[in-house]
Amino acid sequence: MQDSVVDAPYIRQGLDRLQEHTFSKAALGFGAQEVISTSLMFEDTSRRYVDVCRDGQWGGRDWQTDFPPELLDYWLMEVRRELYVPGLGTWKTFRVFLFPSDEGRIEAFDYEILTRGMFGDPKNSNSPASGQAVKMDLLTFPRTLTIFRNACGLLCVQMLRRPRCTTPRLNTVDWDNKRLPVTESGTDFSVEPEIIDASNEPGVFAKIGNKLFRS
Repeated sequence: MQDSVVDAPYIRQGLDRLQEHTFSKAALGFGAQEVISTSLMFEDTSRRYVDVCRDGQWGGRDWQTDFPPELLDYWLMEVRRELYVPGLGTWKTFRVFLFPSDEGRIEAFDYEILTRGMFGDPKNSNSPASGQAVKMDLLTFPRTLTIFRNACGLLCVQMLRRPRCTTPRLNTVDWDNKRLPVTESGTDFSVEPEIIDASNEPGVFAKIGNKLFRS
């Protein structure tokens, strides 16, 4: 997945709601020329940094003001789910650009942006997400092992030991001898996981189950 400006009617509607609130009186961007929010989104953890331009000078937000969670954080979680592609995954980092008069936009990245905002000092960058956070995200938004290797590298695959990756059929995710269905929006946790019997798996699926997903 390549870095991309993502757009769709529901994204445009969300941006319009966010813009209207952000530049309203007493809100985070009131009187500002531009607001940029950088959000790292994993299924069980997230972090966000905000850059605000006032009178041509960039700085952080006033800590007494913030985005309402339903307008940004919860909305971006839904955007992640809507943008999920079975086997390919979904985006990890979003940058939201907001202006008082012009249309806003979202840029999406398939990697973690570790600097603290657009102008953060690389020397003070965050640490990458934990292995547990990556595992949970892969279980929720599975990728094929090939896509996962390309995105994270072989070392990351080895460190995770049992990555949550889709089967080649892309409609299930297997981990620790269990199997759940995968829909267009990610893994379906509403059903009981199937217990995998490797002896009943056909051909290549049995090998994958034996090598990657057995405890």
